[in-house]
Amino acid sequence: MARIKPDPYMVLDRAQCEGALAEMAAIDRKLSAIENEMREAVDGAKAKASQLAGPLQARRKELSDAVTVYGKLNRQELFIKSKSLDLGFGVIGFRASTKIVQMRGVTAEMTLERLHQYNLSDGIRTKEEINKDAALGWPDERLELVGLKRQQSDTFFIEIKKEEVPETV
Repeated sequence: MARIKPDPYMVLDRAQCEGALAEMAAIDRKLSAIENEMREAVDGAKAKASQLAGPLQARRKELSDAVTVYGKLNRQELFIKSKSLDLGFGVIGFRASTKIVQMRGVTAEMTLERLHQYNLSDGIRTKEEINKDAALGWPDERLELVGLKRQQSDTFFIEIKKEEVPETV
């Protein structure tokens, strides 16, 4: 495949620069209009779907609650041989699950203290990272002490004034 070298648009004087900014403002307006139309269409579709799905979701929850109550009330008869029962349109049953909970009278702080005391660090979640926002306020000597430095940079920006550009540009 042959290489294609881009031919960039060149701004050579102030008038061309102002013209380019005016065109960018017009493009921004058109893009905003397109995005607004899209948002309105999406919001309308979501509202319609929510309106149609609401009664179905409520009925499904009602049926699910009823099946759950039935299964719990009839656990001894339904689940004699196994923990699940295959019915025509689905399976109901009980699943064994394990979770860790705090003992009574023991707070999370007490548990953390004991984890540190017995050096059980694998039971503690930590995410260490450099807080560069806090380091912004530090003097240069402190930054250098910990291996950081302050770096200034100028970044070019373009700020379009939407209210000052006529609609016809």
